[in-house]
Amino acid sequence: MDNGMRMKINALAEDIIKLFDIPTPIDDMDMVVTKLGGRLQEDKETSGYSDGTIDREDLNYPFCIRIPYRQSENRKNFTVAHELGHLFLHMGYMIDSDLWERSRSMKFRRSGNSELELQANEFAAALLMPRGKYKEILDKFSEDNYVFISKVADYFHVSIDAATYRGKWLGYLEW
Repeated sequence: MDNGMRMKINALAEDIIKLFDIPTPIDDMDMVVTKLGGRLQEDKETSGYSDGTIDREDLNYPFCIRIPYRQSENRKNFTVAHELGHLFLHMGYMIDSDLWERSRSMKFRRSGNSELELQANEFAAALLMPRGKYKEILDKFSEDNYVFISKVADYFHVSIDAATYRGKWLGYLEW
């Protein structure tokens, strides 16, 4: 994914945060999905997908995100945010009515590393750790040249890997 696409995805995530008044850090992903009009379902039976899936099969809601039962809270947050990336970027929810209409039969699963998956990951990171807030928290938990990345991750309710990669992609941490 090129830098231009990355910037567009980050701008979209920030617009959604503002439009729906989504707090940072996000403490309740179920509330976010509900605010957006959808449904979050934790399934005890996870066959058919890996970490999560989004589709339009539930006729009572515009979309449904399904995740495995008992995922860690950090994993759940990133998975749901990732699926919301598919919702906006690849299904056109509230953005592209033609794409939204065509997406009725689409189903996205969080797996692999295709361009669509990378885009959804970027959206998830931007939704959970917006650039400005990330920098503020990174600075708060840094001393001299040392970053307490586990504290950054804890603040945003994400894994250490997610917080680290976000910092690297934003140019705040070294590769």
